[in-house]
Amino acid sequence: MKNSDPSLDRLLRSAAQYRPAVAEEPPFGFTTRVVAGWLSSAGRDRVGTDATLQAALFRRAFLCAVAVMAISVAWSFKTDTAAPTDEMAIASYDATADLP
Repeated sequence: MKNSDPSLDRLLRSAAQYRPAVAEEPPFGFTTRVVAGWLSSAGRDRVGTDATLQAALFRRAFLCAVAVMAISVAWSFKTDTAAPTDEMAIASYDATADLP
């Protein structure tokens, strides 16, 4: 079964053959205007934007992940340091007694 699309193959072949006649560069001063616009927008108050909401959600998710990690580490440390009960000792002995 052939899954190739002839128009897509033709498009990709023609895109691979493209060579610009001259070096294409942005107009003079374009990069400085872009950087200046970016720097001026960085100082604005962004309350209520999607970026602020995403940052708040990320911060909350990170704190929840740290809390879950701390609880799991404390729980595993507690069970590792706890003295085994008689039932645990018998189960451990049964598990190791069958091994060669």
